[in-house]
Amino acid sequence: MSILSNDHAVELCQQMVEQSPAAQTEVSLLAVEDRFVRFACHGPTQNADREKYEVAMRVRVQANGALREARATCGTIDPDDMRATLKRALTLAEHADPVAQGDVLGGAVTIPGSALERPTQDHTFREKRAWIEAAQAAAQPAGLATAGLVQTTALTRTLVNSAGRVAHGAKARASFALTAYDQKNSSVAASTEIVHASVDKLDVSKAIASTVERAQAARAPQPIPAQEYTVILMPRAVSALLLGMAYRGFGAQEYHESRSPLCGRVGERIFPDGLCLMDDVHHELYPGIPFDGEGAPTLRTDLLRHGAFTGPVTNAHWARRLGLTNTGHGPAQPSSEGPRPQQLVLAPGHQSVEQLIASVDQGLLVHQFHYTNLMEPREMVFTGMTRGGTFRIEGGRVTHPVQNLRFTESLVRALTRVKGIGNQLEVAGALFGGEVLCPALRIDGFRFTSTTAF
Repeated sequence: MSILSNDHAVELCQQMVEQSPAAQTEVSLLAVEDRFVRFACHGPTQNADREKYEVAMRVRVQANGALREARATCGTIDPDDMRATLKRALTLAEHADPVAQGDVLGGAVTIPGSALERPTQDHTFREKRAWIEAAQAAAQPAGLATAGLVQTTALTRTLVNSAGRVAHGAKARASFALTAYDQKNSSVAASTEIVHASVDKLDVSKAIASTVERAQAARAPQPIPAQEYTVILMPRAVSALLLGMAYRGFGAQEYHESRSPLCGRVGERIFPDGLCLMDDVHHELYPGIPFDGEGAPTLRTDLLRHGAFTGPVTNAHWARRLGLTNTGHGPAQPSSEGPRPQQLVLAPGHQSVEQLIASVDQGLLVHQFHYTNLMEPREMVFTGMTRGGTFRIEGGRVTHPVQNLRFTESLVRALTRVKGIGNQLEVAGALFGGEVLCPALRIDGFRFTSTTAF
């Protein structure tokens, strides 16, 4: 088993810190247990139980009149390999750039407790196969084929440094991803992914039923012109946009370098009052690791409060440099990457999806975006395509499927035109990785720029 007890993991890290001759040393240990089953129309196609360790040694040494640092990693907790990794880090540090003046390793902190979800950690291949068989049984009578992935992951992260910092945290993730597609025309498809910390909280039956129903309804999509539409974006579509903003928009480094939509707007109320966006790794629906790559506690941080930007997330370096609080959002150091949000949460509103749809006279229901890419960071201009079933809304009712469209839209501009916020949070991801907690949104005047033939 890869997952170590808290005491054992901390002990391993402390031993390496004590053995290090460096002026300052930091040791981190990641332990992962990952089990997944891929499947296609005929059943499971790949089953894997993967276990791994990643040990990182970060050292600072006095060399050539300056304090210099480097980091080296290995994939084992074998004592000889760990000592060899420490030696490699020491050698690299001697030739590294000097540490920035004033940057020091953080001392003792209090880390909120976190625990693994045993049902997620213990979920078996037999249980995953039962879900796959249920999906196939529901899809086949409708002339649909299925494909997807069932995955359960448990991990712990531990960090100890020579300044007295000790941090340990755990995270679990369970997911069921299903695509149902027409056996005669594979471009007609619907997809769903449900995610939770506890595998017992996944409503797989509901996910299967809704995916099959949507795939049936998506047959014979009609062409429509590319133009601005009122859209109801379901959580997976919202997540594709918010994740892009998380990667590039809310970090102190981008803010300082004028590559952020926050620049010149902090405190300005430019969005609807109901829009509240935060970073919260402690959210009960999907908790994450409660500290960052330097072992600093990750604070719940408001990013957008009642329609106004409130400021960036930080790490130790950027908090000191900009005179801000360290919110604990930094990567493992040394790194050229700045801090970024770990888990965005868009606060829910007061309308059900049905009420959002009923409020639209003419518009589109969009379930998913893919190939979403950032084009311009200051206004958060994205381009991407609809996917997984896009439908016309007429007179407050979903009427017929439409062919996919490409959009090119500024997220900053789009958020100023949010006219409704769903009342249900979902853990929603995108094809390029990561999840956010978000509801559905109604956005008026969403800009589509080209059409497709499918």
